[in-house]
Amino acid sequence: MNLRGQYQKRRTRRQILAAVGDARRMAYRHNGRFDAGLLSKFDNRKAEAGDQFNYSFNTDGKLNKRSCEALDSLEFRRLLKMTEDHLVKMGSEIFNGVADVNPYRRGRTTACDHCGYQAICRIDPWTHRYRVLQKEGR
Repeated sequence: MNLRGQYQKRRTRRQILAAVGDARRMAYRHNGRFDAGLLSKFDNRKAEAGDQFNYSFNTDGKLNKRSCEALDSLEFRRLLKMTEDHLVKMGSEIFNGVADVNPYRRGRTTACDHCGYQAICRIDPWTHRYRVLQKEGR
């Protein structure tokens, strides 16, 4: 985790100095899913939108649909269970000797694009049939 924060670039010094407080808050914004039922423990300001956590409320007080990181408690528990099940499955496969190299493709992006072992890898990106990732429900 970057402890220096991620500041957005500006064109001029005046633009940077005009919003130092906002820039500092946004630089340390957390990424990741969280249980919206526990939001009051994360952010007790009762604000319409989060600055440290990514969420916003509609005028009716419900979470905005674009607040995809904030999940209701049931959905968050489901995500944790699904993650745990996936880790157990992967661990069992490794324990049983299954260690296939099976990189993914999502659109034009592949796992190989982010891999530091391309120089010694035996996968030929021109002929390899990548495991295609799709959004859930397709």
